Formats: sequence, structure tokens, C-alpha cells
Amino acid sequence: MKKLFLTVLAAFAFASLQAQIVDVDILPVSDDEKTSELNFTVAENFYFGSLTGLDSPKEMGLKAFKSWELGFDIVNLSYAPAEQHRFDFALNFGTRFFKTRHKNMITNVGGYYVAAPFPVESMSKSKRKSRLDVYELGASLGYEIKVLDDLKIGFDLMGNYNFSAKSVTKYKIGSSKEKLKMKHWKTQKFTPEYRLTIGLPEVKLYVKYAPHSLFQKEYGPKLSYISLGIIL
Repeated sequence: MKKLFLTVLAAFAFASLQAQIVDVDILPVSDDEKTSELNFTVAENFYFGSLTGLDSPKEMGLKAFKSWELGFDIVNLSYAPAEQHRFDFALNFGTRFFKTRHKNMITNVGGYYVAAPFPVESMSKSKRKSRLDVYELGASLGYEIKVLDDLKIGFDLMGNYNFSAKSVTKYKIGSSKEKLKMKHWKTQKFTPEYRLTIGLPEVKLYVKYAPHSLFQKEYGPKLSYISLGIIL
């Protein structure tokens, strides 16, 4: 978690220094006649949202405001043929944190996802936390239309490469804090997502739908989800 926090912090710092939004005229026309532009930006569209499982097992406890996602566009290329329309292509990085119910821990039995009861009765009930972390690189294609001066509606088709997944369980026995990590979870390598955005003057709201299960069929339960969040 510390490494992830430092990565996101560095990206924010880089974004604040990013120079250049490059405007390219597709046709050699004057500023008054200009109807199209091509923009290239780095480290933008930071997003944060809450995950809610649609058909996951009850033991996972995927409720709103319990599991989270965050990420940003590494690079973004946008083309606006007219003021009301914009097309985007982006490469992005993201991570998702799926938390279990308070009384369960995430463990790995033969590579298969299991949400099992905590094995040690003396564990402090107030300190038991278990989650599955998934890291991804992705690409997205998007279209946005301006419907009012201060309102834009957009749709994005996103494809994720899930390159890493691990579980982290924290608990306390007496005064001793313990942490158990398990890596190499059998997740799907490629998963699609569909995102609808509502653009306001200072922020975007989004709802995202992931219809395909995160886990490989033989190694975990079906886990599709929706997420609600903001894009800065």
C-alpha cells in the first residue's frame, strides 16, 4: 500500500508540472475558423470510486464503501473535430481493493479463492482486516458530447490487463500486529469494462460496469461488479 501511495503521489506531482497540451490544427485555418484540435496530455484523469459486487459470494462482503478502486491515465490523446464532440484514446494504470466481511480472511487453497473464518480465536476483533488487491494496465476508447454549456456525457470502452493480484490480511494477537500476504492469484489476464461519465465544470462523475468475472473459472467465484466514483 505504501508503494502504491508513493506512486500515485509522484503521478500527481508530475501532472502538476506537465508542460504540454499540444494543439494541432488538422487544417491550416485561422483561429476564428478553427474547428478541430488534437491534444496530448500526461498523468491526468485521476479517478476514485467505490466497488459493489453484483453476484459475488456473500462471504466476500463486497458492499458499497467497503471495496475501492483508484487510478489515472498515464497518457491521453484526444481529438475534437468540433466543439461539441471529443474522442479519446488513453493508456491507464489502476488498482482495485476487494475487502471481505469482518470475520473472514482471504486465503488461497490450491490456487482457489477462499473466504475462510479467521483461524485464531484470540485475534483482536477490532483489528481483523483482509482484502484482495488487483493491479492493472489498460487502454480505453471514449466519446464525449457536450449537451449543455456546463454538462457533458461520455462513454468509454476499457480493456484491462490484470498483471498482479495478492491478498493482504492484517490481524492482532494480544499486542502483536501480524500481516499475511499471498501472491499469484489466478485472475483473468484481460477483462473489459464499460464506463458512463457525466462531466460537470470541475469534476466528472462516473458509473462503471465490469460484466466478466475477475477470476479464472477454475480458481475463484464469479465476481463482476459496478463502481461509482469521481474523475478529477
